[in-house]
Amino acid sequence: MTAQCIFVLHLTQFFLTLHNALKLPFHFHLFTGHLFSSVVQTPPEVIVRSGQTFTLSCSHNISSYNTILWYYQHEHSQGMHIIGYSFHGTHNVENLDDKKYKLEGDAKNSVNLTISELTLKESAVYFCAASTHSAYFGNGTKLTVLDPDVTITEPTLKILNTTRCKEKVTLVCVAENFYPDHVSIKWTLGDKEITEDVATDPYATKDENTKMFNISSRLKVSKKEFTPKNTFRCTVTFNNSTHVSEKTVYITGTGGISLDIS
Repeated sequence: MTAQCIFVLHLTQFFLTLHNALKLPFHFHLFTGHLFSSVVQTPPEVIVRSGQTFTLSCSHNISSYNTILWYYQHEHSQGMHIIGYSFHGTHNVENLDDKKYKLEGDAKNSVNLTISELTLKESAVYFCAASTHSAYFGNGTKLTVLDPDVTITEPTLKILNTTRCKEKVTLVCVAENFYPDHVSIKWTLGDKEITEDVATDPYATKDENTKMFNISSRLKVSKKEFTPKNTFRCTVTFNNSTHVSEKTVYITGTGGISLDIS
């Protein structure tokens, strides 16, 4: 790994109402209703290095909305900060270096945000919103700075011993000792993804000594389903900043556990 920092941006959905935490130039409330899908942020994933430039795009098809705003939010912070907004053909950068941050577009239905000469302090989640008196947010982009002193490491995967309570069996899948924390977990039975009775940690936890991350997911199945004919699979998808890999561990009703890595 080079000493030069690498930035990894991963698209995540933004479903939080943060009106009280926002410093907005207009008075409005946030909504995540049916118009949410009308505001689109791209690209979904991009990799850049420090000193380079990246561009995020925001567009919407809400005919009555004529303002687009851009915000950033630092990790572990609930507050959001405005970068700038575009209104009726005019682009405005708020209290920031307008040579570093640039807004371009028609200022009504689409506005690009370009940040040049990236440094560590630009690590954040970036959001755009279409607005009049109400605002509809697009997708958020998580920007992660890779620590040059930590080696990129794929997760190891295991299923813990099952626990039984009344008519349910709980399966626990653990992904551990990985870096960075760009992972997702899913459970499948056959070729069908299981979405009910699944509880996955909202975020990976970091070991401050090793700098590695861990995450777990729990699946509850009925004892009637937990039979030798059914094989439950836990698949972890890992983004290491250059490619995406998958690891799968599976368990049958007999309690046998196997590991399949692809």
